Amino acid sequence: MRLFVPRALFVAFLVASASALAHGVRPPVAEACGSETHTARGVVRSFGPERKFVNIAHEKIEGYMMAMTMSFEPRGSGQLEGLAVGDNVAFTFTATEDGRRLIDAITKK
Repeated sequence: MRLFVPRALFVAFLVASASALAHGVRPPVAEACGSETHTARGVVRSFGPERKFVNIAHEKIEGYMMAMTMSFEPRGSGQLEGLAVGDNVAFTFTATEDGRRLIDAITKK
C-alpha cells in the first residue's frame, strides 16, 4: 500500500525542517519500536551547536528507511572530531527505544 501525502504538505515539511536545521534546532525524533543497529553511508551536511549532533544525508538504509537527511548523536565525546561539512562517511548507529539515533562508529570514506 502506498501512502499519499499531498505535495503542498510535503513541501511545507521540507521548508520547516530546513529552516530549523539552518537555525541549529534539532528536529524531533520519531519514537522507535525497540533498539536496532544499522550501518549506512552518507555525506555530512551540518553540525549542531558544540557538535552535539550531526546531520547526514544518507543512502537508503535497508530495513529501516529511505534515503534522507537525518540527525545523529555521537555516542562518545570527540567522535565527530576531524569531520567537516561535505565529508563522505560510513557509520554504524543504534536507533534506541526512546527515538534517539546514536552513532557507534563513523569514518571518512
